Amino acid sequence: MSLKVENCLLYAVTDTSWLRGRTLAQQVEEALRGGATMVQLREKELQGEALEQEAREILALCRQYGVPLLINDDVMLAKKIGADGVHVGQDDMSAAKARELLGEDAVIGVTARTVEQALAAQEAGADYLGSGAVFGTSTKKDAKPMDPAYFQQICESVSIPVVAIGGVTLDNIRELEGRKMCGFAIVSGIFAAEDIESRTRDLWKAAQELCLPGQVSRLKMEILRRHPVVQCITNIVTVNDCANALLAVGASPTMAHHPEEMEEFAAVCDALVCNMGATESLEAMMAAGKADTAGPSRPVVIDPVGCATSAFRRRKCLELIDAVHPACIRGNGAEIRALATDHRTARGVDDLFLQEKTEGPADKNGQSRAEISEDQPSSDFSLSEETVRCARQLSRMTGAIVIASGETDFVVSGDRVYSVHGGSAWMTRVTGTGCMLSVLLGAFLSVENSALSAAACCGMMNVCAERAQEHTAAEHGGTGTFRVHLIDELSGSIRQ
Repeated sequence: MSLKVENCLLYAVTDTSWLRGRTLAQQVEEALRGGATMVQLREKELQGEALEQEAREILALCRQYGVPLLINDDVMLAKKIGADGVHVGQDDMSAAKARELLGEDAVIGVTARTVEQALAAQEAGADYLGSGAVFGTSTKKDAKPMDPAYFQQICESVSIPVVAIGGVTLDNIRELEGRKMCGFAIVSGIFAAEDIESRTRDLWKAAQELCLPGQVSRLKMEILRRHPVVQCITNIVTVNDCANALLAVGASPTMAHHPEEMEEFAAVCDALVCNMGATESLEAMMAAGKADTAGPSRPVVIDPVGCATSAFRRRKCLELIDAVHPACIRGNGAEIRALATDHRTARGVDDLFLQEKTEGPADKNGQSRAEISEDQPSSDFSLSEETVRCARQLSRMTGAIVIASGETDFVVSGDRVYSVHGGSAWMTRVTGTGCMLSVLLGAFLSVENSALSAAACCGMMNVCAERAQEHTAAEHGGTGTFRVHLIDELSGSIRQ
């Protein structure tokens, strides 16, 4: 399986030192129930048939939970049992040789303690790096903790994900805030806990909040490296801003709308965005979807503009969803509820959204409000629990990532909900900011089709909107000034 950046978020590394009457497989399942996103079998005391039997049992669990299993060091065991990949150290088999033996689809992780090692591993084809020890660790008593600033330098030197390893626990994990890692590899912090499931869940929440900067940074680097082409079948009101938003982040837009040219554009585009505001182009959207099913897969984003008000748009949008099997559906809360329940839920196209982006760009202490967490909706959120319930329902029905935009943006994939806070009230005063977000999602999902990638895109948009509002206020400007600053901030943010 190919590695997704969200697999790196909470990486459980096994150790039988804390079994306390349980089997290793039982401990691993507890971690998987708590939200572990990848597992590494690292058992130095087990060998031969005993190790293989343990590996096969844990592999079956990982398959059940849809999580990759990597084997520490032992490339031949990974190949024999069909594990998803391996993690190798500097003194083990090279990443290039491991890739040769396991194939292009295998996940190859490499330990890197210096910038030079990180760059060499990336060049050799590693999918991710484990770097540290970031804290003192019982598994490697001779490992000197790495300077946090140097760890961040390693994270920023490569475009592949970097996970922090060594001594990470719930007590110290927040000391790494702002260090640009994409996740945490944790041993005793998970498996030494009395309640592994609960501890893993708490660690997952912390990791989710802390890793957004690293996720955004990596994804932005990939967009700049790949320059994805995004086909936008969007409405005439926002076509110019959508094109400029994509250009600002290093992607390339194409606005082809005629049904007869869809097959040709499908061959050269990396993502497709269908905006229901372009009702005159419904035939083209269907044609583009059919071209996708006949050729290489590319993520499709559907923006259900107006579906909360118009029964016609709602019906056509549901038909489009059935035809193209989108990777992502992004709308305001009213639109998401309307699609999930198939009935009218708003008085106007932007009714709910306009009520929700009501706060300014920062909290009372002047700090940015943009962050990501696993917060569940409460009475403090304008976006109702009913909207999140409908988003979950729509995600299960379609298999798509569903995003309900508002004061808090909820990114839903199955039963998991990412809450992305922040943004600006001015986003509701300029036509097309939601449409811009939808095309940016096309760019982000083209480099990695995952819910965390979608959440990272929402987070970037919110930060840029906050900064645009600050610049606008400093200049005593209006909505036109805000619009210009928003595109400027997108251009600057992607290169930071």
